[in-house]
Amino acid sequence: MGEFVRHRHVPHTLAQMNFRFAHGDALNEMVAFQKHFGVFSDKHPASRSFSLVNAAPHDERERRGFFRYLDRLKDVGSNVAGLDGHAALVSTLKKNLESKKPLPVHFAVHVDPRGSQKVKVTTSSPVAFSKVKYLTISLPTLSEK
Repeated sequence: MGEFVRHRHVPHTLAQMNFRFAHGDALNEMVAFQKHFGVFSDKHPASRSFSLVNAAPHDERERRGFFRYLDRLKDVGSNVAGLDGHAALVSTLKKNLESKKPLPVHFAVHVDPRGSQKVKVTTSSPVAFSKVKYLTISLPTLSEK
């Protein structure tokens, strides 16, 4: 998340995001929110959606930075054909939560040594002690330039 959220807050922010989309009851709740309220939609910015599901820092300064970060994803690419990073994040979550067999979601951050700033969407088993498949969304670190 780079300069938008102080380093000491990034692990906690990722943990909150991962907790809200975790396997089991948390995922079922997110599916229900999507079904009833359409939380993730191209009609809403990601910042609003993550705020609504309380998957953002609690500290007000960090929260504002996190929302600026999500908005900046419009300026980066993704590995989802034809979509910028912001659209890929929102549409991937929407599609997953509305699918017949939604996957839990694991959020991560990455630095590409080649300087490529893209949101990367994959399917993996990121939890070492579990064989559960996750939709993995890796977010690039960005600067506030």
